[in-house]
Amino acid sequence: MTEPEVKSEEQDTPPKKYVSADELYRRSSQYRVWSYTEHELEELKMQTNEKGRLVALEKFQSARSALETEKPEVFAVHGAELTAEIAGLVSFDEEQKYLYYFSQQIIQICSHFNMPTQVKATAMAFFKRFYLVNSVMEHRPKNVLYTIVFLAAKLENYFVSIESFCTRLPKTKPSDILDLEFIVLLSLKFTLLVHHPYRPLYGFFLDFQLVLLHPEPVLRDLTIDKIGALYDNAKKWLNDDALLSEVSFLYTPPQIALAAMYDVDKKITENYLKRKFLKQSTLDSIKEERREERKKEERMKREELKRSQIKQEDDGLVKESPEIQVKLEEEELRKANEDLEMSDVVKSQENSDVKQEENINVKQEDVDTPKAVDPEREQYETLVKTIKKCIVVAKTKLETSREESIKIDEKCFFALNPGKLLKKRIKALST
Repeated sequence: MTEPEVKSEEQDTPPKKYVSADELYRRSSQYRVWSYTEHELEELKMQTNEKGRLVALEKFQSARSALETEKPEVFAVHGAELTAEIAGLVSFDEEQKYLYYFSQQIIQICSHFNMPTQVKATAMAFFKRFYLVNSVMEHRPKNVLYTIVFLAAKLENYFVSIESFCTRLPKTKPSDILDLEFIVLLSLKFTLLVHHPYRPLYGFFLDFQLVLLHPEPVLRDLTIDKIGALYDNAKKWLNDDALLSEVSFLYTPPQIALAAMYDVDKKITENYLKRKFLKQSTLDSIKEERREERKKEERMKREELKRSQIKQEDDGLVKESPEIQVKLEEEELRKANEDLEMSDVVKSQENSDVKQEENINVKQEDVDTPKAVDPEREQYETLVKTIKKCIVVAKTKLETSREESIKIDEKCFFALNPGKLLKKRIKALST
């Protein structure tokens, strides 16, 4: 009689479930409400601009009707010259340049109040989100700007009283800021928690040390000071490039942090990503592919050198060029080193004859069956592509100037106050 099988405690215990940081972020309001594809983001911005134009035209027609009732004799004479064509509404490109200019003003205001980076980044996020759903022809940035900075300071626990805040701003009363606060909150859909890439960047700084320095450095000249310098430069990259761009709508904070480190030092970051996401077997296959690529390039160089030597001999210039001979010797030396490396690999095998036979069988299998896709390598390559795209978006800057922004600001003012535009036009026509 066989004894009943006794299950171990390990078999009875179900695997522990946990929520990763990535899954936690995907449950956040920032990901659910404020994350888009590039196409979706562009479409939304264009829709917002079109909505602003329609609102401005509606205001213009309403002001024109009221003024026509008040001064019918003027419209009887100049009615054809007081149409919506004089409104001069803000175009899509003008709106983007105008908003980019005021994004730069946010940084200056926060620096003026000595606010920390976290407040600066939150204010920038609020500003971009607000004008993703509102046009400058509905709310003038000059009026909204101070409210957004004050709100961001409160959210990030940087206390500034409304009185002291207003005293350092020209022609600004507390009511000018507080009256717009609810409108801003409504436009932000009350999603006030902003996830920034600064915390993931610090996490990567610690993990880079663990992966790349222990038990020994993976690169000959890699030290903790070099990783520290990488962290400092990556943080500067976030402040100088990512902060003014639209990467927060398109990428997650860890992706943005990795993009910063990748753009600052590609070599170190690539080494980290390979050791983090690829198995040793995949790393070996990549090394083998690169070794084959180098061999192919060197063969092509050798052939080119030989052709050049033959041509010179045929032309009767020189029998044998010393420079070419030196290059050929260098190529021979490099080839010898590679052969030595390959021989070391062969020596490390226990039975070369058996291994050779196995390799023949493997090659035959490769011919018969299609090569399977390595999911780890595919994930790694996808991540690198995403990082590179993030870098391009972060470094895309709009060319604008103060003079150009002043002209656009005038258009915004008259879009919000069409009655004043009509009166100005009537006055010009009457003189």
